[in-house]
Amino acid sequence: MNVRWMAVFTGYLVDIFITLLIQLFAGQSMLENPDLTRTDHLVVIALLTLSTGIGGYVAGRMARTDRALNGFLVAIVGILLNQLGGSLPRVLVLASVVACGLAALGGFLSRFPAERGQRSPQ
Repeated sequence: MNVRWMAVFTGYLVDIFITLLIQLFAGQSMLENPDLTRTDHLVVIALLTLSTGIGGYVAGRMARTDRALNGFLVAIVGILLNQLGGSLPRVLVLASVVACGLAALGGFLSRFPAERGQRSPQ
């Protein structure tokens, strides 16, 4: 296992930045009491999980080794730091579990497109 903590931290910062932008447009009250019967709440929750996937992609791209692991750790760091702020609604806890998978997938997908200087096998 080759964890690049600077890559994980940078991916986490990207995740937080996108999350703050989403909160700016969605409002904090939606995140305190999400309603699954409202489409706009579902869209915001989906965007929040996708932002973690983007952070995982950034971490994997920076790490260049064990990309999925470094992407996954972006979500884990986010979950651990969210615990400092108090409890979350169950829906957002489940969204955090999904975000772990998306972050690992983002880290895995960070190998595409190939980085400059690397040739694909012919």
